Amino acid sequence: MRKRIAAVLLFIVAFGLNSLQCLASARSAPTQRPPHRVPIRVGVFNGGGAAPECVVETYEALRIDREITPSYVSAADISLGRLKDLDVVVFPGGSGSREYNSLGLGLREAIRDFVLKEGNGIVGICAGAYLISDTEGYPCLNLIDAHAVDREHDERGSALVEVSFSEKGLAIFPEMKGCANGYVQYHDGPLFIPSKGALSPAYEELAAIESDVHLTGNAPVGMTPGKPFLLCQEVGKGRVFACAGHPEGTAGMRWIVPRMARWAAGKSLVAYSADVVRPSLNGTEIMHSDSLETSLFWKLFDASAETRMSALQKLVEMRYRNGVRWAVGMLRDTVANVRSCAAQVLMENEYTAAIPDLEAAIRAETDTRCKTNLEACLNRLKQMCHE
Repeated sequence: MRKRIAAVLLFIVAFGLNSLQCLASARSAPTQRPPHRVPIRVGVFNGGGAAPECVVETYEALRIDREITPSYVSAADISLGRLKDLDVVVFPGGSGSREYNSLGLGLREAIRDFVLKEGNGIVGICAGAYLISDTEGYPCLNLIDAHAVDREHDERGSALVEVSFSEKGLAIFPEMKGCANGYVQYHDGPLFIPSKGALSPAYEELAAIESDVHLTGNAPVGMTPGKPFLLCQEVGKGRVFACAGHPEGTAGMRWIVPRMARWAAGKSLVAYSADVVRPSLNGTEIMHSDSLETSLFWKLFDASAETRMSALQKLVEMRYRNGVRWAVGMLRDTVANVRSCAAQVLMENEYTAAIPDLEAAIRAETDTRCKTNLEACLNRLKQMCHE
C-alpha cells in the first residue's frame, strides 16, 4: 500500500515539474502570428460636386481588394488635416469644377503637396479626371499632363464604350490579355490630349476609346475614338491615375478601380476573384438613348408585374447604369417575383451597395421561395467584398 502511495506521489511531482517546464517554454517562445499587412488607406471624396451614386459605387468597388481600407473624405475633413491618414484620394464622377470649388484654392495646394511633396496618390474618375487634369481655362489641379479638348460638347452622351489596351495597359491590367477589347461605361467623360505645348505626352496611355460617342449636345462625329480612356503618370514624389469613364459602374470591370488605387499608392498588384473579374461579360458597344431610358423607367410603375420585370431586365440588358440602381427600390415591390427579379439583377451586376437593402428585404420577406433567392443573392454579393 505504501509503495502505491509513493508511486502516486512521485507521479504527481513529476507531472507538476513537467507542466511548469512546458509553461515556461510557452512563455519564452515567440508568439506565432499571421503576417501583418499594412492597409492601403484610400479616401473617396464625397464633398461638393461629387455625385452621390458615383461616390458610393467607387467606395464599393474599392472593397473588392482585401488590403484596401476605404473611407469617405470631405473638403472639411481635408481642412482638418485628414490627408495625413490617407495614401490615396479618389475623386469620383459628378462635376469637376464643383469639386474644385468645394476644395477652394487653399485645399488645392494641400492636394498638390499630398502628391508632389509627400509622395501619395490621386485617382480621378470622369469628372475627377477633369479635376486632376492640366486643362487651360478650367479650374483644375494640374497634376497630370493631359489637356481636355472639345469641352463645349462635353455633354456628348452615355454609352458602354469599346476600349483597347496598350502594352503598358496590359502590364497593369493583365486580366485583359486574351480579350479582344474591354467594354466600360462612359458618360460625358473628358477627351484628353497632351498638355498644350507638349510634343508628346508625359503621361502613359493605358487604354484608348474605340467608340464614337456623339449622341447629344451637338457633339461632333469622330472626337472620341483614339482618345485616352486610362492614363497614369508619376509626378513629383507621387502618382496620379485618370479614367475617362466609369468602371465602378460596370459589372465585370469594377476591379479596375482598386487596381488604379494600388498603382497610385505604389503598391504591388494583386489578383482578384473571378466573381468580379469578368471582362467578357460585355461583348459589344451600346449607345444609350435618354428617351428610351425614360420610357423604361415609367414602366417600372406599371400595374402589371410582368411589365415591371420586363422593363427592369431591358434596362439591364441595355447596360443603363440607372437600371441597376433602380432595382434596389424594387426589392420592396408588392409582388414576390418582382422582388426576386430585382435581387437577381443586383447580384448579377455586383451591386454590393444594395447589401443593407437586401438584408432588410430578407427580414421582411414572407414568401419562402423568394426569401431563399434573396438570401442566395445576398451571400454572393457579400463574397464580392472584404471588410
